[in-house]
Amino acid sequence: MNGLIKTRELAEVLSTTKKQLLERARAEKWPSVSVGNALFFPENRLPLDVRFKLASRRGGEGASADSTEELSGSAFMKAGEKARQTAVWRSALVSEFQGSGLKVQDFVQAYNAGACCTTLHEKLGDVSVTTLYRWIADFKKHGSSGVTPKYGMNRGGAGESLTDTERDNLAFFWLKSTQPSAMHAFRLMKENVPYSTCTYQTALRYLNSIPAVIRDFYRIGKSRWENAYLPFVEQDIDMYRAMDCIVSDHHCLDCVCMYQGKLIRPWITTFQDYRSGKVLGWCPTVKPSSYSIIVAFYMAVMQYGVPKTALFDNGQDYHSKLLNGYRTTAQQLLPDGMTEEVEVEFQGIFNLIGTEVHFTRVYNGKSKGRQERYFRILGEYLAKDFGTYAGSDSRTRPEEAQLMWRGINGMEKRDDIPDWSDFVVACNNMVQWINDKFECSGKGMEGKTRSEVFQKQLPPEGVRRISKEELAKALYFPEVRKCGRNGVKVNGVNYWSEELIQFSGQQVRIHASLVNDTTIQVYTLKGEFICEALGNFFKESERLEDTIKRVTDARNKGLQLIAEKGLNETSIDPEKKSFIDVTARAYDNTKILSVDEQLALPQAVGAEWVEEPEKPARKAKHKYTDELDADPADYL
Repeated sequence: MNGLIKTRELAEVLSTTKKQLLERARAEKWPSVSVGNALFFPENRLPLDVRFKLASRRGGEGASADSTEELSGSAFMKAGEKARQTAVWRSALVSEFQGSGLKVQDFVQAYNAGACCTTLHEKLGDVSVTTLYRWIADFKKHGSSGVTPKYGMNRGGAGESLTDTERDNLAFFWLKSTQPSAMHAFRLMKENVPYSTCTYQTALRYLNSIPAVIRDFYRIGKSRWENAYLPFVEQDIDMYRAMDCIVSDHHCLDCVCMYQGKLIRPWITTFQDYRSGKVLGWCPTVKPSSYSIIVAFYMAVMQYGVPKTALFDNGQDYHSKLLNGYRTTAQQLLPDGMTEEVEVEFQGIFNLIGTEVHFTRVYNGKSKGRQERYFRILGEYLAKDFGTYAGSDSRTRPEEAQLMWRGINGMEKRDDIPDWSDFVVACNNMVQWINDKFECSGKGMEGKTRSEVFQKQLPPEGVRRISKEELAKALYFPEVRKCGRNGVKVNGVNYWSEELIQFSGQQVRIHASLVNDTTIQVYTLKGEFICEALGNFFKESERLEDTIKRVTDARNKGLQLIAEKGLNETSIDPEKKSFIDVTARAYDNTKILSVDEQLALPQAVGAEWVEEPEKPARKAKHKYTDELDADPADYL
């Protein structure tokens, strides 16, 4: 049939069985036509490699691999600039011959003698009769693609001879975060595509031809890929003055110390001035959290003032409710005794201080490049000289580092590990030394130390200062709590004040100070100040009589509050103190009426008095004392 090829013939061309051929056709969804009991495939709809093998089989030795581009009709477009220009000249020469009316031999003789087409002769040179015959045939069959030189041709990249199934399988098994080898992916592809004739060299060329931006997206991880290929904000250091912007982050040091009998890798949380790179506040910590952020921020504000803006990454600690505030719901008691759900908003520490917060992309080191470089300096001069350097990876880890983490029956374990307190002292000294002594050659530093650049770049108007008391008020933990009979309970401690008596059983908002844990401030849900409650007010002390006196005074305060409210001082009639008194006054049933008086009362319809006839007296039953003296008449 014209344009259709049988399954058997196609299997012979591909050197495979009919079963394998049908499995491949089904997997790659080849179009097919059923004629009776036979299955035919449209030749022009088959994959390119199959059509090429068909053409090679029919053309014998004359067909070659280079004809693949000719079959596709795109050889001219895939060729280089020089090859395309040559194809244009060859096509023009064929057109000149077709319009000349001469025989091939006569046209070639005239052309080579310079009698015609002198411009083309300068570009192409002499042409043989055989060559012109071939150009004419190829031009008729494939147009300009037929006469395009094969040198310098762009064949579409490596793996052009592979089927879509083979390419998809190779990419699927190779583009993984586990970074499997090319041989690994090749063998898995061969297992899943048993009819594949692909070689390892072809598979390797195809995998290496995958663009790096696509390859690394799957193989090196999203974070590293973003840092390598996606654009980032190029911040201009010269736009900033000192305290215009501060950056903060956690960093784990590549050394170990002893903390409460355990080996740990210590952390440090820092706040750094973005313009000068000076570390303004820091907090060595065992485990970084929002509290270590607050300590470092408290230190920076107390010494250098309030920064205008702060730049953080999207880490969980920097998004905490304590730092940025949050909203919650609570039940508010209404004047009519009903309750309604209201929304309560708490401001975060940075908002209360007046520092505007901005967030960068998470784990994006380029957004805070100056701080990342500072951490490398800290690791170089602190971690490596601390005496227990563990290395940042397996390549930099010293051999003796294994003695700190494992041992045979404890005999190899080191006993000279510095304590946590030693690390804190070394960390504090090193941070100050880097600030004051470490000269920098980076952009805008001019070979000066961080402290010198910070002092020089301070704004003329100065920075906004804040008192210790004002800062302490901003450093609080806000919550909604229910007031009980012993006050408000926070972290296992009851806070009490006599003003809380009238709020017993209701929800209030509390501000627990992060600096002072002896008192808390209590507010209504609307934000109105109630009192300052004292912690452990009712907790038993060494002098029990003092505790009893405090409890007694508090109880008396509650009773006094009830007396001052005066809710039970209304004067009422003594005859109406209860419902019994009310009914007795209404009906006055204390006197018993006579029969005539009762008959005189109005009667309901159907309830008139009717005198009933007297009933005959019943005969008294005989009382038997002995069954022998019973009278038989009693049983009749």
